[in-house]
Amino acid sequence: MAVWTRRRFIQGSAPAAALAGLGAAPAAANLDDGWRQGDLLHLVPGASHERIVIKCSFRHPRTPPVLRVDERRARAQPTDTEGRYFAFDVADLAADHTHILQLHDEGGEALTDPWPLTTYPAPDTSPESVRLLAYTCAGGYPNYNTEPEPFLSLALRQRLLARALSFRPHAAIAIGDHVYWDQRTQLESDREAVRERAEAWYAERGRLDQSLPAKGTANEAAIKNAVEPQFAELYGVMLRSTPSYFVSDDHDYYENDEATDRFVTLPPHAYQLSFARFTRELFMPEFLPDPARPQLMSGTGAGDRAPGISESFGTFRYGNLVEALIYDCARFLSLKGDVAGLVPPEAEAWLAARTADESVRHLFHVPSHPFGWSAGKWREWYPDVADVGEGDTAMAQINTGGEAFGLTTKRRKFLWQRGWFLQHQRLLAALTAQKRRAGVVISGDLHATGHLKVAKSADLNLGANPVHAILAGPLGTGRGWPSAARGTVPLIATGLEVQEVAPVQEKNGFALFDIDPQQVTVRLFEWRRGEPEVKIDRLMPYHTHVIRRG
Repeated sequence: MAVWTRRRFIQGSAPAAALAGLGAAPAAANLDDGWRQGDLLHLVPGASHERIVIKCSFRHPRTPPVLRVDERRARAQPTDTEGRYFAFDVADLAADHTHILQLHDEGGEALTDPWPLTTYPAPDTSPESVRLLAYTCAGGYPNYNTEPEPFLSLALRQRLLARALSFRPHAAIAIGDHVYWDQRTQLESDREAVRERAEAWYAERGRLDQSLPAKGTANEAAIKNAVEPQFAELYGVMLRSTPSYFVSDDHDYYENDEATDRFVTLPPHAYQLSFARFTRELFMPEFLPDPARPQLMSGTGAGDRAPGISESFGTFRYGNLVEALIYDCARFLSLKGDVAGLVPPEAEAWLAARTADESVRHLFHVPSHPFGWSAGKWREWYPDVADVGEGDTAMAQINTGGEAFGLTTKRRKFLWQRGWFLQHQRLLAALTAQKRRAGVVISGDLHATGHLKVAKSADLNLGANPVHAILAGPLGTGRGWPSAARGTVPLIATGLEVQEVAPVQEKNGFALFDIDPQQVTVRLFEWRRGEPEVKIDRLMPYHTHVIRRG
């Protein structure tokens, strides 16, 4: 009799599911599958073809656990000072193999049930198919005791995630805003009501001291109090068999991306970096080494991380079938005029080089900040700004109370850098220049879902090979839609000529990408608070589109 493994299940079910219109088990089956987790609070893995990394936490302090990987034993690396958070890093594993994992204590007693985790095919192999999940904006404290709550409840977020996982993706990419716990942009807001609410909330839940590091100070407990409900309790052990990638964006640096005459929040200040790096150290796997990614690239090589580990730039590589280049557009943002960028020069060079190398069948760009749309925000690739107010310079609008406005480029956006758009143009040029592949960009941030094809951007003509820009859909947004926070739904940025394949919608959701050697099938899913909750459990795509190789 054949022994069940996760890989055997995926191989048998994924093609059939695609042929049957993505049939899958009801989402509720993924919420409580009977797996014994004991005192474990959360567990999230990352993987490559030869290596597994895990971040996990327990509800109570304990001696470091042991991870059993098949017949091997790996000791934990503590990541906090309390003895509740741990990391594992296991290398030299067999590629394309389902490894059986289990947590034990030092005496060999099992702390959890065993579970499967499959490494990817080796880069020089030719897999037949893979399924990738993407979504954005999953964070947000679940209970502010306001009506309506600013974020979806954990139960609703878990229900959406369970539905996404019911399609059994091989990997997941979470695109930014895993944490919402802004500091100065809340506590020093120009709106009194925002300041008062933030002061009361942080006083109750744990105030962060911007003069102290995150780890080993009073900030450590405050960060755990802030992040555990919106990350550890959200994911729990749901992702234990799904290697996951978490790319940071503005809120993950404990501020909104704002530029005013009183403060500029990016690139991050020392307190933001300390809080963000410690949060990742506790909760989220870093990006594993990639031989094609320069070791001296920004965000790589920190003394408190393993060699080659990157905190900001990652690679999902599945044989020679697909490569996704994942990049943080916040941490290394520069304010250098025409030579500025949302990613640093060496990262741009890496993106260009990998895009030009067409030895992999399909390639995706996955930036933390989207291509194609604008909501008049400060840190955008585009110069669009609100068409309200006086003078020739305007600050990005926020907390408008729903006041509607349009966008214009006839007024200068305060502290916006022309170099950001020039970098955007170079990246688009690299994507459209591919001879045998379509250009594909998957992104988030804008709290929306949608799909468009960019045919022209300013004087750059992409008509021969238009670039697909896809908004993956937000998991946690409750009422922070662009139309409410910014005064406008996401709009096509000025200077772009596009085909709206799936018009943008301010709805929660996620995206699935089914990839085979000849094509990528994009499926977008949507739901919004106020619709029947039971609908989530059998949610099906509202948009399906096939992108074929050239």
